[in-house]
Amino acid sequence: MKDDTLDHSKVLSESKHPITRVCLTGGPCAGKTTALATLSTVLQQLGFRVLLVPEAATLLMKGGAMIETRKLTFADAVRFQINVMKMQMSLEDIFIEIALEQDQPTIILCDRGVMDGSAYTSENIWQALLDETGWSTIQLRDRRYEAVIHLVTSADGADEFYTNTNNEARYESNKDAIELDKKLINAWVGHPHFSIIDNSSTSFQKKIDRCLDTVLKFIGLPTPASFYKKFLLITKAGEYEISLPKGVKKEFFQIEETFLTATGDQVENFIRKVGKNDSFNYNHEIRFYQNNERIVKKRQISAREYIELFEQQRDPSMKQLKKLRQCFIYEQQYFMVETFVNVDGAPSLLRIETTKEGKEIKIPPFVKVLKDVTEENVYASSSMARVGYKMPEGDKRAIAQGGVMPGSPVPPVVGISEKKNQ
Repeated sequence: MKDDTLDHSKVLSESKHPITRVCLTGGPCAGKTTALATLSTVLQQLGFRVLLVPEAATLLMKGGAMIETRKLTFADAVRFQINVMKMQMSLEDIFIEIALEQDQPTIILCDRGVMDGSAYTSENIWQALLDETGWSTIQLRDRRYEAVIHLVTSADGADEFYTNTNNEARYESNKDAIELDKKLINAWVGHPHFSIIDNSSTSFQKKIDRCLDTVLKFIGLPTPASFYKKFLLITKAGEYEISLPKGVKKEFFQIEETFLTATGDQVENFIRKVGKNDSFNYNHEIRFYQNNERIVKKRQISAREYIELFEQQRDPSMKQLKKLRQCFIYEQQYFMVETFVNVDGAPSLLRIETTKEGKEIKIPPFVKVLKDVTEENVYASSSMARVGYKMPEGDKRAIAQGGVMPGSPVPPVVGISEKKNQ
């Protein structure tokens, strides 16, 4: 195989805008699906075009073409693995071509990478693969991805959360999962930008936040996370757009958030349509408790699945929320303003996020804050979606008067409390 199939450094360097390839890999039940959905959402809010390359082995399995290599002869096993690798590389190459046609900085998120194949085959089969194709470890490992992030299986360090019931392709026991996880890590050792996200975090969400932090640091951006403050803003009726200083970039999104009927131990179950200029992404998010820990599961879905969930599972007691989201970075901090345009009073909320509890954040001087509503349930999305919801009259009057409410001064510097996203 020609080198230009394996190394796109030249064409990427000549691109009119930055293209970054990030490989997200990991052991069984490590949180990869949730991490990919989170990365995609946040990176788009920061102004990137995000492309997600699917895993070739999963596509083959869903198409009924997955084969137990243990039943194959050595030669057939080598040939099968080569075909899987070629398919994976072809998918990645196609997405690179698409990225080159974009008019904005692009992040290509790869669901696993080509080196993962070495963890699922014997050393002899892998070496035969390299010999027959002429590929080298450096070509496969170091030249196809700018960054590689490995999420450690929950079987290693968080075994109470390990399960193989939520993935039809997962069959490993805890012991097998840990062994496979170590093989996957070893496959990528030597990559210049290789990170391992283990289970030392106090919660699953913090593990996902660390993954996000790693990607944002790699591309040189500050990090949003689950520690945050939420403020009610003073805005003029009908004027939703925040006026930013020159040089501060802003991304603007339209959002439709629909609550679905919650079942079992689910606390919240909803779908989101997010985008602009007739280009939208669709997400499904479920929040529930497991072992007394609040878990958030996110995944990207197709437009068809979005419509099916909307039509079949929509909660009739909740109305669809329509929001305008403005995202920007000011003094190395990530901010988000969401205006609930179809809610009584059309409240605008400023969310200030950081990765470290207790970190002090400055409120941008170009936004006017009425009060801190972080702990006010009346401004949670699940409350505002209730049919018949009314925004507190006192808050509406204060906003109309354009002043801070008596007894509710807002200091220029605020602390961050630990709260889950609402």
